[in-house]
Amino acid sequence: MKERKTEPTTPGANKPLGSFESSLRSSAAGRWRSLAFRGSALFLIILLSACSTTSQLVESKATLWKVKGDHNTLYLLGSIHILSKQAYPLKPALEHAFDDANQVVFEIDLTRFTSQNFRQEFKRTALYPPGQTLSKKLSPETVELLRSTLPYYGLTLSRVDHLKPWFLAEWLSTRTLEMAGFSDQLGVDLYFYRKAKAAGKPVLGLETLRDQAQIFDRFSDAENEQYLIGTISGLPAYAVMVRQLVDAWKNGDVRLLDQLLNQDKRSDPTTHEVLFSRRNSKWVPEIERFAHEGGNYLIIVGAGHLVGDDGVVAQLKRAGYSVEQL
Repeated sequence: MKERKTEPTTPGANKPLGSFESSLRSSAAGRWRSLAFRGSALFLIILLSACSTTSQLVESKATLWKVKGDHNTLYLLGSIHILSKQAYPLKPALEHAFDDANQVVFEIDLTRFTSQNFRQEFKRTALYPPGQTLSKKLSPETVELLRSTLPYYGLTLSRVDHLKPWFLAEWLSTRTLEMAGFSDQLGVDLYFYRKAKAAGKPVLGLETLRDQAQIFDRFSDAENEQYLIGTISGLPAYAVMVRQLVDAWKNGDVRLLDQLLNQDKRSDPTTHEVLFSRRNSKWVPEIERFAHEGGNYLIIVGAGHLVGDDGVVAQLKRAGYSVEQL
């Protein structure tokens, strides 16, 4: 209601290339941005270590907000789309939000997500047309970087030459986390999607699979290449950082989450605009519509979409809604 006032050091990660689809389903279904930690990995590790003690001194909250609608309640849950078994059980506040919700909203309507429409949508945006290849598009330096990186994943350049840089970057980051014990099957989205299906609760989406497939399609060749380089540069420290980030998420440390998830806003504003700002602004009117309807809603989107000055939470507060972190 509006107020009126790991490093991937194990060679031969022998997951077949055909597993691109299963590994990236979490991306197509709203998987948390791969956090291609650009810049100094050492700096970020120091930052995480320095903030961990402070986080433990304050009362732990969840990455969950309660929004007062006209006659209902909206719960905004920041999701981590790929987790390990150690992240469970979830905090009681998250389970309570689910129990209190009449409908559950995800980035996309997961009931409409199938292998067939995944292939159809991503074939258009993830694969080069005949006559174009990855090695022809990239600079010689980036090609050499790939040649030295791919063997750790049991791949060669010839096997990925038909893929666009952003798609390959997403697969590498996802596979790195899988090698460290993470899985999209353990992500918050799929956990609550399964619960919603079991409970017979309606499931909705804020955008379509096509919307997500087209996110990276707007990248120029230069932006695509930079995205791949940034991702590869972050892989050695990736799993360590994600474990620390999951701790921040579990503790509801909004300040730290903003520093980590939205660092692209400073270092790579183009990527941040495409992945976060533009989508956040498109989602807010839809979320406001839910606030004027009957019944309670649990809205689950990547945590990076809720934190920061252009995040959904901040935008709703500026619009005059009462928003409380739980």
